Amino acid sequence: MLSGGSGTRLWPLSTPDVPKQFQPLIAERSLFGLTMERLGGFPDLEPAVVVTGERHTGLVVAEVESAPIETGVILVEPIGRNTAPAVLCAALVADPEDVLVILPSDHLIRDVDEFRRGLATAVDLAERGGIVTFGIEPTRPETGFGYIELGPRQGPAHRVARFKEKPTVEEATKLFEDGRHVWNSGIFVGRADQIIDEAEELCPSLLEGARSAIPDTRETIVRLTGEFTSIEAISFDHAIMEKTALALVVPLDVGWSDVGSYRSLLEVSERDASGNHLSGNVTHSNVTNSYVVASSRPLVVAGLDGVVVVETPDAVLVVPIDRAQEVKDLQARIDGE
Repeated sequence: MLSGGSGTRLWPLSTPDVPKQFQPLIAERSLFGLTMERLGGFPDLEPAVVVTGERHTGLVVAEVESAPIETGVILVEPIGRNTAPAVLCAALVADPEDVLVILPSDHLIRDVDEFRRGLATAVDLAERGGIVTFGIEPTRPETGFGYIELGPRQGPAHRVARFKEKPTVEEATKLFEDGRHVWNSGIFVGRADQIIDEAEELCPSLLEGARSAIPDTRETIVRLTGEFTSIEAISFDHAIMEKTALALVVPLDVGWSDVGSYRSLLEVSERDASGNHLSGNVTHSNVTNSYVVASSRPLVVAGLDGVVVVETPDAVLVVPIDRAQEVKDLQARIDGE
């Protein structure tokens, strides 16, 4: 379970102290809790390894205490270094023959049964030596996601032909129309020893840094040492998946969302007949296709289409939903002040 993100694209609902994975944005449970629930009942499940930051350790502890699955280790990063160091540390503390299901803790999956079927397929492929990712069947041209080009079929999966970074609008339209590209889910499945072997070959200094950062302790909460701060900040995609010959992709259609922007949050939230999600003490007139939340006081909106209006005790955000990707930069400017 990767839980180090700060969810700045959903500010001010998501804050550095309580980021989106710990917020009940979609249901009564948090996204973190829903992620753990998806694994409930999965056969032969070992206790989970959670990787998080010092700032969020207490939130993780509270979540895992009420989770339907057991947590074995919480690895605490002194500083975020992207997903590759986090995955390698998790692989190093796992049993070598364990199949790791590497999950971001802030994603939403609607069709849990289909996800579990796809996961069983991926685990089987991993047990036979593959390092597997899920490719989400695209529903529209999307510039906010990375893409995977499907290579030759290999059983229930495809070889990965290539990974592609977030495209332009024109590129996204072509990728959507050609039928050979899927969204990169950021979910990976592979045996711990296989991941370590590939890292030994493809990024040995990264692996050595991860090894040196793991203290010799049997505690449930393991604080990675200061050596972790000198590790290269790089994603698992770039460090391993784009280089390994073992990469496989299983196409999946499960109602997936990374809940990475207010547009995607509106898409997965309950909406009224006018396409609005309204929450809290909201009075509205002639409002359509908008995400409107009042957290602490009355909010009055009128004559709006396609707008985000979020009121919290700390801040108020008003932005066209088509420009909601700018929220991250705006939040960074506030922190800079």
